[in-house]
This record gives sequence, C-alpha cells and structure tokens, in this order.
Amino acid sequence: MTHVLEPELAGRLAGLTFRAKRTVDGLLAGMHRSPHRGPSAIFKEHRAYRPGDDPRLIDWRAFARSDRYSIKHFEHETQLRGTLALDISPSMRWGSGDVSKLDYAATLLAALAYVLTRQGDAVSLITFDAAVRDRLPARSGPAHLDYMMRTLAEPSRSTSATALHSALDELIERAGRMGLVVIASDLLDLGDDALDPVARIQARGHQTIVLHVMDPAELELPYEQPMHFEGLEGEAPVEVDPKGLRRRYREEIDAFVASCQRRVVATGGRYLLARTDTPPEHALLRLLRDG
Repeated sequence: MTHVLEPELAGRLAGLTFRAKRTVDGLLAGMHRSPHRGPSAIFKEHRAYRPGDDPRLIDWRAFARSDRYSIKHFEHETQLRGTLALDISPSMRWGSGDVSKLDYAATLLAALAYVLTRQGDAVSLITFDAAVRDRLPARSGPAHLDYMMRTLAEPSRSTSATALHSALDELIERAGRMGLVVIASDLLDLGDDALDPVARIQARGHQTIVLHVMDPAELELPYEQPMHFEGLEGEAPVEVDPKGLRRRYREEIDAFVASCQRRVVATGGRYLLARTDTPPEHALLRLLRDG
C-alpha cells in the first residue's frame, strides 16, 4: 500500500466502520439503509393488507392480537456510494512542518476509503482546484483501493487557484445517486458563494461532510520575528511583523473558520476542522463517531 496510508495506521483502522445517517440509493446489498422497501432483515412498519399484496408478508401474530390483516414492510440494506473530493490547489501544498495540508487531507481520505472499501462500499475519487482534475469512478475491491491510494499519493500537479463554487458544481454532476460526499479542502476561496453548492449536494440526498484542513500556523500565527510571506495562488508578497499583527489576525482567522462552519451546517452538512497537527486517526474517529 502506498505511503499515503501507512500500514500501522491501516492496522488501527481495521475495526472501524461507517454507517450512513441518511438513506442511500444503491444497487448492491450492503450495510446502509435504502429508500426502497421490500423483504430484508430490517423491519420498518406495519400497514393494512390490500388485495394484491403478497400473503406471505401477512403478520399472523399481529392478526391474532387485532383480528385485522396487516403486512410487514422491511427496509433494504444497500451498498453506499462514497465520493471523496480532494482540493489540490497550490495553497494545499503548504505546511509549517513536515506534513502539508495536501498530505494530511490525502491521508484522511485514504483512511476513509480504506474503511469504506473493507465494509464493501463503492468509493469514487475526484481531485480539484478550479475544476475537477483526476477522476476515479465508484468501485470497490482491493485493486480499486490500491489505484485510489496511488492517486491520492501523487495527484495531478495544480497551478490554478482554488475555485470552490465551480469545482463543487462539477462534483454535483459526477456524484451520481444519493450517498456520501466528503470534501477535504482548506476552503481558501473568499468568494461569498464558494460553499453554496454544498446545499445543492445535500438537496440531492447526499450526506455531505466538509473536512476543513488547516495548518496550526495558519490558525495561530506563532512567529516572533518579522516575516516575508509569499502568496501561493497569485497573491502579492507582504512583509509583516507577526507580533503586532497576531491579535487581529487571529480574530480574522477565527471569523473565517466560524463562517465556514456556519455555512456548511446551515445546509444540513457536517463540518470538521482538521488540524494537520492532529493524528489522522483521531480526526477520522471524530468523522466516524457521528457518521
């Protein structure tokens, strides 16, 4: 397995599972609730028997209690289709330590792909900056997982600035039937409508999770000496005194993070701030805990 998911981490993930909160629309048997009804292992509800119903579905115990014919409705369990989306814009390649935001996001998505594939779900992958770049269709199985790991380890090289709105609009058209959509990005697109497509992803029936990947230095501005900062997506370089700027900077970055969380949650999606100094398995456990 490629270095994007180290064997030690894969071993710690072996017992984890993801259960979709929303019903999903799948074609194969799996472990998630389906919107379709029919015979299966999960009882849903009773309803009155109508001419034409299969007599084998009559609940004779309920008939003995009420002297009325009723049939059981069951809920299919189905295979989840997961769409994992990785922001590969230049700002994601920055990191204050040994791990860039892109490396960390790729590890989180690789770990989630590993968990989903092990439980029999189909997973697709896209990478994006201003538009979708790499695209792997939704499949399951070890060979597909290995191909996905390789793509996450070495995604296409990007020189384009982040354009969340257009990239996520394209994702909507590729995500297919309702399932799970996980977006890993630093969300450094200051457009007022950057996260609007999340509402449309949710409206199409997907369970949407946004992993807001941030480096601790971005959040805290810990530097003490005057610094020269260069933009990674075309911004002009600036000379600043971090000590004099820190309080206002932290107010601005806290407001940015709060705004991103508010906009995602308002759509019904889930938001998770993923700091690159947090062990990946801890972030993944938070993601799976309420999945």
